[in-house]
Amino acid sequence: MYAQYPLKFYIGGNWVAPTSDAVIPVENPATGAEIAQVALGTETDVNAAVSAALKAQKSFRQTTPADRKDLLLRILSIYETRAADVSKAIRDELGAPYDLAYGAQTGVALGHLRAFADAIDQLDFEHNLPNGSSVIKEPIGVVGLITPWNWPIHQISLKVFAALAAGCCCVLKPSEVTPLNALVLAEILDEAGVPAGGFNLVNGDGQTTGAALARHPKVAMMSFTGSTAGGMAVAQESAKSIKKVALELGGKSPCLIFADADLDAAMKSTLSKVFGNSGQNCNAPTRILVERPIYEKAKQTASEIAATFVVGDPQKRGNHIGPVANARQWHHIQSLIQSGLDQGANLLIGGPGKPDGLENGHYVQPTVFADVTADMDIVTTEIFGPVVVMSPFDTEDEAVNFANDTDYGLAAFVHSADKGRVDRLTRQLEAGMVFSNGADISYGSPFGGCKKSGYGREGGVYGIEEFQAAKLVSC
Repeated sequence: MYAQYPLKFYIGGNWVAPTSDAVIPVENPATGAEIAQVALGTETDVNAAVSAALKAQKSFRQTTPADRKDLLLRILSIYETRAADVSKAIRDELGAPYDLAYGAQTGVALGHLRAFADAIDQLDFEHNLPNGSSVIKEPIGVVGLITPWNWPIHQISLKVFAALAAGCCCVLKPSEVTPLNALVLAEILDEAGVPAGGFNLVNGDGQTTGAALARHPKVAMMSFTGSTAGGMAVAQESAKSIKKVALELGGKSPCLIFADADLDAAMKSTLSKVFGNSGQNCNAPTRILVERPIYEKAKQTASEIAATFVVGDPQKRGNHIGPVANARQWHHIQSLIQSGLDQGANLLIGGPGKPDGLENGHYVQPTVFADVTADMDIVTTEIFGPVVVMSPFDTEDEAVNFANDTDYGLAAFVHSADKGRVDRLTRQLEAGMVFSNGADISYGSPFGGCKKSGYGREGGVYGIEEFQAAKLVSC
C-alpha cells in the first residue's frame, strides 16, 4: 500500500470521496502491470478543492514568515520518517531504479524544504522606496499547481512548498502517470499540521481536471510543469480569467565542447545528464556540439562511455537505467530514433528496439547519433529519452548560432578551459540556465527557461516570489 486513501481526494483537511466513479489505472513501466488506481477528478471536485483553499486563504495569508518557516520545518521532519514510502511509490510508478528512487528522486524534497526555509529568512517581505513609499509583498492568492511525472516529488516540492512559504493556499493536480507519491505527501502535510484547505489534492487528467483548475475564475495563479503543448493549453484556459501563469516546459539543450576541454570529463558529465533517469530530464544536454579538431575523438569517447550505461530492473540495487514512464513515451522515442536512421544520421551506439532480455517493460537502449544536421527531427524535437545527437563546429560564432537555433531555451552547457570564452558564451546563449565544465544546479537556485521552455522561476527566493504580488503603499 502506497497511501491510505488511493481512491479519495484530500480537500479541506479531509480525505473525501470523488463525485465520479471513473478511475485512472497506475502502471509499473518495468512490467506493464497495473499496480493501483486513482480517482479521476471532475470539475465539481476541483470546485470543492478551490472553495476549501479560498476559505483557508483568508487566515493563512495573515500568518507570519516565521510561522510559515516553522511549518516547512515540521513538514521536513515528518517527510524524513516517510521517505521510504515516497521512494517505493516512485520506484514502482515511474520505474526509477532502486538507488535513484531511494536517493535523488526522493531526497530532492528535503533539499528544497531546507532551501525554502532559508529563503524565507532572505526575503524582504516589506521595504521602503527612496521616494518615501513602501512595498509589501503579499500572497497572490489561491494557486493551482499541475506537475509532471519525470521527477514527481521534485516538481511537487518546488511548487507546493514555495506556495506555502509565500502564504498561498493551493490545489495540486499531480501527473496521472505518477500520482501515488503525491498521495503520500498529502498524508505528510496533514500530519505536519498544514491548515485545513491550505493544501488540497485532486487527481485526474489534463483535459478534465487540469483544464477545470486552469479556468477556475477564483484561482489567482497557475503554475504548470510539463510539455510545451500542455503549457499552451494551461495558458489559454488561464487567459479567460486573466490569472498569472508560470510555465516550466520542454528543452533541447545544447552542450558546447571545445578543444581545450577535458574531453573524457566533459563527455562523462554530459552523457550522465542525458541518460540518467532514463533520459527523462527536461534540461538534459541532448545536443552535443564539438569543436572540429576533437570531433572524431569525441565520437569514439561518446561511444565508449555510452557503452558503460546498463539498462536493468528498477527493483534491483545498482547504478543502472530503468524503463521510460509509459508505452506512449516509448513509442515516441522509438519513432524519433527511426527518423534519425531514415534521415541519415550516423548511429554510433544503441538504436531502435529494447535491450536484450528486457522485452516486457518500456525499456530504451542508450543511443548516440553523430553527424546530424539542423533539419533532422532528432535535432529539433524533444525526445525525452536516453538519446543524444552530436555534430561538429569550427568557430565560436557557429557554435552559438547552432546552439540558439531552437525553439527552446531551458539550459545550455559549456566545456572549455578558457574562462574568458565561458564568460562570453554565458551571455550569448539563449537559455535560462548555463552550466560550465560539469557544474550542476544547487538547491535554492532559480530553475527555468525562456522561449518555448516557458517563463517564471522555481526554487529558493525566486520560487517564492513567483507566488507573491507587490502592493505599493504611498502615504
